[in-house]
Amino acid sequence: MKNYILLLTSLFFAACEQTRSLEFYEQNPQIARERSLECREKSIISQDCVNAYKVGFPKDENMSK
Repeated sequence: MKNYILLLTSLFFAACEQTRSLEFYEQNPQIARERSLECREKSIISQDCVNAYKVGFPKDENMSK
């Protein structure tokens, strides 16, 4: 029973993580890069990670042509 409560508590706190906007990461590119690397390392897929990745690792426009 204790393990069940611990699991639910950890899931609750994991789901409450703040999602930062693209604008925040554009103003803080170093934080965006660090968050992107953290998301990659921990295999996290969230809107926050997507926003950080877009700014932390911008797509090279020349490669798409």
